[in-house]
Amino acid sequence: MDFWTEAIGFLGSGFAVLTYWMRDMLPLRIAAVLSCLFFIAYAVAIGSLPLLTMEIVLLPINAYRLLELRRGRQPDPAKVQVSN
Repeated sequence: MDFWTEAIGFLGSGFAVLTYWMRDMLPLRIAAVLSCLFFIAYAVAIGSLPLLTMEIVLLPINAYRLLELRRGRQPDPAKVQVSN
């Protein structure tokens, strides 16, 4: 693989790791969308159908949740279950 293909893969990985680091949902979803976009490009470049399929499924989920956050729709705290 060439340098740019590897760079795209590492960018996708970096954004994925950032999602585990973040506490706030808005930056987390932005990082998740960016991760999906880089991984889609990477999957196409290396010809990985399983990776491409997973990222194509995850991208609209993360994009939808990001739009919800941007529109101000937050989950109802009464419906969120917290386990101890």
